[in-house]
Amino acid sequence: MDKAAKLKQALIEVLGINPNLAITAEVVSVENTTCTVKLVSELVLSDVRLCATINQSEDLFVMAPKIGSEVVLMSQTGKLSGLMVMKMDAVESVAYKKGAFEFLIDGTTGKVTLKKGSVNFGKLIGNLIDTISNALIDTPSGPGAINATTKTQLNQLKTQFNSVLNSD
Repeated sequence: MDKAAKLKQALIEVLGINPNLAITAEVVSVENTTCTVKLVSELVLSDVRLCATINQSEDLFVMAPKIGSEVVLMSQTGKLSGLMVMKMDAVESVAYKKGAFEFLIDGTTGKVTLKKGSVNFGKLIGNLIDTISNALIDTPSGPGAINATTKTQLNQLKTQFNSVLNSD
């Protein structure tokens, strides 16, 4: 081995560099923080990570690729068992969780979920609009209700919020 090759090998060992090539694959399915992919050779591989590490933490940031789209994979270990998605062009969903806080953008439904524990922002907006719509107003001649035109406008507003926010 010449001097340059010895130096290169020494750097690889000292720095822990694992020279592996990127692999292009098609997404077959997505399962929480992993996915199943099909290589050009038709080999199907499961448990390909969508996160850099495997842990049981509830603190996550996960981008899920669209089924049928292409992704670029690399291995942290140089083995097939260490594959993770490095790049995706078609994102189906983006999820961020930090303890009880949850933020999800779902490309399938076209809705956003924003929660903290069991409290859902979309549901809160709906409840607020319902409360205002059904409010009783004290007047000199006794209790009154919200004008029918205003109720219609509030219901339209609620429908618009529900088209963007997930209230489940």
